[in-house]
Amino acid sequence: MNGFVRYQLPVVLWILAIFALSSIPTLPQVKFFISPDKLGHMGIYFVLCLLWKRALLHQRRFPLLARQATAFAFFFTVVYGTALEAYQMLVPNRFADVYDALANTLGAGMYAGWSFWRWAKNRREEESSDPGKRLT
Repeated sequence: MNGFVRYQLPVVLWILAIFALSSIPTLPQVKFFISPDKLGHMGIYFVLCLLWKRALLHQRRFPLLARQATAFAFFFTVVYGTALEAYQMLVPNRFADVYDALANTLGAGMYAGWSFWRWAKNRREEESSDPGKRLT
C-alpha cells in the first residue's frame, strides 16, 4: 500500500473532518455534569495528535520531524486547534472559546504524555534487559 495513503492521508482526512464540524453554524448542546463538548474536544485532538505522530514517523523527507515526531505532533495539533478556534469567529452563530482551545491542548498533551511515558518505559525495559547498555 502507498505510504501516503496509509500514514499521511488519515491525518489529512481527520483535519478536514474537524474543519467541517467547526464550520457548522449550530451544533446540538447536551447538558451533563462534565461538559461533553470539552470531552469531545479532548478526544478529537488526542486522536489528531496520534495521527500526526504516525504521519511524521512514516515520512522520510524531513528526518528531524521523524526523530522528534511526538513533539512536532503536539505542536502542530495545538496550532491547528487554536487556529480553528479563531476561525470559528467567522462562522455564523459560533465563537472562539478559550476553554475549547484548552481542551484541544489537553487532549493533545494527554497523547503526547502517554506517548512519552511509553517510550521511557520501553527504554528502561531495554536497558534492564541489557545491563551493558548505558543511557546516552
